[in-house]
Amino acid sequence: MTTASAQGKINLVFQVGALSNGYHEVRSVYQAIDLAETVTVRESNSWEIEVHGEVPNLELVPRDESNIVVRAAVELARSAGITNPQPMKFTIQKRIPVAGGMAGGSADAAAALVALNEHWCLGKSDAELAEVGAKLGADVPFALLGGTALGTGSGTQLTKLSDNPTLHILLIFSEFALSTKDVFQAFDSIRPAGDELAADLEENYSNRIGENSLLPAALKLRPDLKSVLELDLGIQGGFLSGSGPTVWFSTPDHAVVEQAQQRARSLGYRSVLTQTSSLGARLS
Repeated sequence: MTTASAQGKINLVFQVGALSNGYHEVRSVYQAIDLAETVTVRESNSWEIEVHGEVPNLELVPRDESNIVVRAAVELARSAGITNPQPMKFTIQKRIPVAGGMAGGSADAAAALVALNEHWCLGKSDAELAEVGAKLGADVPFALLGGTALGTGSGTQLTKLSDNPTLHILLIFSEFALSTKDVFQAFDSIRPAGDELAADLEENYSNRIGENSLLPAALKLRPDLKSVLELDLGIQGGFLSGSGPTVWFSTPDHAVVEQAQQRARSLGYRSVLTQTSSLGARLS
């Protein structure tokens, strides 16, 4: 039995260009947060998925071989020349909303890759795991890396950035999910030419905090998000996380963010406090 963890993320900035050759070119500043998914692997007679957690839309997590952790196992085995890998049971502890724009599935994949690399004694390097992860989803390499990073290309080409001073973050969860695929399709219908990608984002992203090209598309699909984004909680925000629907607010002051959460709860919103993290995927 082997266990690993990986962090969820927010996008401090998320710029999306036009669709070309099957993917969107993006420029994104990823920021890991102190909410982690934990994946435990053990041998089994067949591929099994067990999921625990108290997060919105937990029922949407696949319990069969379509789950990204099984796909991660198959892809990792293939990269090691293993054509018939040992079936595994995965126990996933979820703390990140499902289909919430915070890369919970990608964190599951990253944790599974780290756990299996250890359990199967493969000895893959971080770079090799990231190469496998890129085949599973655009956010998986960042979930392996963690901290703060600039993502380019499809988001998988990463440049590690210096860690920021700690930000305390208030997340407002939604009880409905937003499919990343649906949001990108809506984006293409609204902005077929895509948005302009800033060439100087690495140096000047602090002036663009909260920019998200997918915001109009998410609002097209879920107009009710507007009221959450416009909440006045006395701190910076609200900003859409990834493709949504999770909305985030931030402040360097822990006492102030606690007051903001009390205000959000008094208005009936489901929320969680967290903070920025420098951690990437690792054995637990």
